[in-house]
Amino acid sequence: MFEALSQSLDPALFWEYRQTLAEGLLRNIAVFLLGAALASAIALGVGLARMSRFRALRAVAVGHTEVFRNVPEYVLLVWLHYVVPILLTKAAGARITFDPFFSAVLALGLAYSGFLAETVRAGILSVPTGHVEAGRALGMPGGVIARRIVAPQAARRMLPEALNQYVSLFKATSFISLIAVEDVMYRVAMVASYEMRPLPLYTGAALIYCVVIITATTTIRLLTDRWRRRGWV
Repeated sequence: MFEALSQSLDPALFWEYRQTLAEGLLRNIAVFLLGAALASAIALGVGLARMSRFRALRAVAVGHTEVFRNVPEYVLLVWLHYVVPILLTKAAGARITFDPFFSAVLALGLAYSGFLAETVRAGILSVPTGHVEAGRALGMPGGVIARRIVAPQAARRMLPEALNQYVSLFKATSFISLIAVEDVMYRVAMVASYEMRPLPLYTGAALIYCVVIITATTTIRLLTDRWRRRGWV
């Protein structure tokens, strides 16, 4: 039994297809980077809109946050890739399709923009009002107060939670093979169906995710801890 188990866990098969799987991992990283950039840009706008003086703008921002925080990433991914093109095709009268890579970036960017928007809002609200009032008392314009007083303190407070959200976003890239994005899980499934030995391949994929996430989070936390202690640069 142990011999059969050791053969099924043999990493030689994973190593044999290392180049193919590495190319798939690069696709995961590309989706993560673009999705994180999209989510951050949307979250900044939505987070600021939630503190707007205009009730309608606040309502739209709240709706965006609640919808994308509560819709599962899997459902959003499938809906954007398959349902939205059908609706657009019927509306436009011409066949419209989405590239799987585009759908993956858009779905994950929208999904995590809801979480990050709350992080942005909480970070800004955590800045003591006395600091803002002190800036006004010194005659500083609103833009300078936002840039020199609010932004540095809010960024330090947002950073730990934002990192957790980015880690979750990278984990969510394991879903994108469901819409035929040729990521590491897609390629593992293809190789496993050919070799008929899924255990070493899926075990290796799990280890890849663990190594990438642990290495990235440890490195980023070390760098950000130094930045937070040193102050805004």
